[in-house]
Amino acid sequence: MIPRVIVSFVLVSSMGLLSLRVMGACGNQANAELSVPEVNEARIEFVKQQILKKLRLSKKPEVAVPVNSLPMPVAQGATFSQGSDKPPEFDEYYGRTEQKIIFPVEGECLTSGRYPFTCLQFELPPDVEPEEVTVVELWFYKERDPLDEYNQTFVISEAAHWDSQQQFKKTKPIAIKETDIGEGWVRVELAWAVRVWLEGRERLHTLHVACRTCQLRRSPLSFHEKRRPFLVLYTKYAGKRRRGRTLECGATTSECCREPLYVSFKQLGWDDWIIRPEGYHAYFCKGTCTPISAVSLADNYHHNIIRQFYYSLSDEKAVEFKPCCAPTTFSSLQLLYIDSNSTVTQKTLPNMVVESCGCM
Repeated sequence: MIPRVIVSFVLVSSMGLLSLRVMGACGNQANAELSVPEVNEARIEFVKQQILKKLRLSKKPEVAVPVNSLPMPVAQGATFSQGSDKPPEFDEYYGRTEQKIIFPVEGECLTSGRYPFTCLQFELPPDVEPEEVTVVELWFYKERDPLDEYNQTFVISEAAHWDSQQQFKKTKPIAIKETDIGEGWVRVELAWAVRVWLEGRERLHTLHVACRTCQLRRSPLSFHEKRRPFLVLYTKYAGKRRRGRTLECGATTSECCREPLYVSFKQLGWDDWIIRPEGYHAYFCKGTCTPISAVSLADNYHHNIIRQFYYSLSDEKAVEFKPCCAPTTFSSLQLLYIDSNSTVTQKTLPNMVVESCGCM
């Protein structure tokens, strides 16, 4: 009797062999003794580890600032954006930064003026390059000025810099914003100034924000916990969801198909550091695949290599190829989170959503 070697082959994608076994039917074949809830629990645990690894974390961050205490636009996901076309240099494993949110503190102003003003001190992140920056927005909440009957004009300046001769401090206006609201959030574009700072490797900065039309003696900027100012840096976008055609699993489906798997960050206990989304559909593959004979694979280069390898082990061995239901295409996940340094970051994590399944 000729011994046979049973080979279950899968496509090794950038997620790796393990991901296809856990997120595909191979996991059921290798762990037939596990119940469906236990297999799904293993899949969710795998998703958790993928998220941490793609964020270059060994465990979830210790967050000093609770998510619910962030400024309302941040906590409600107003800055959260979906990715667009990814650039060719996109890293297919680790997450790519799409957004950084910095929280300035109210600092001492080394300059003065006749208009009500305040100074915002902050530090630019070290992992953002100037050519990556697309948009920078300063958000601040303007409190109502009961003495002002007209729209207000804000002048944002780069504060307390020496001149070229290092002789005296000065402020340099970088933006003017006219508002048409009595009270609420104001956004000011500062991209060009931030790019200059990044090019000069200057990380520590102070913004002088003056209201030239306010009648009050104090600045109308709010520093209430949920209304405090913040700075948003948008970098070049990465990751575009591309849905492939695939068979969705149903009550009577037995062949290879895509099964829903929803990962809730609240149920994982991760809603204290992940701001958006609240969860996402990861999906997995399950179902049967019809065995493929080695003869039918003669014209397929990759499968032919596998067949030749096993035939090289022994001339007497016959190889039966047993395909496995596994993911064939993936799409990305956009994640907005706060880290242990109290910095809010948006990253695109590649290959986190199973888009299509097939017999591999």
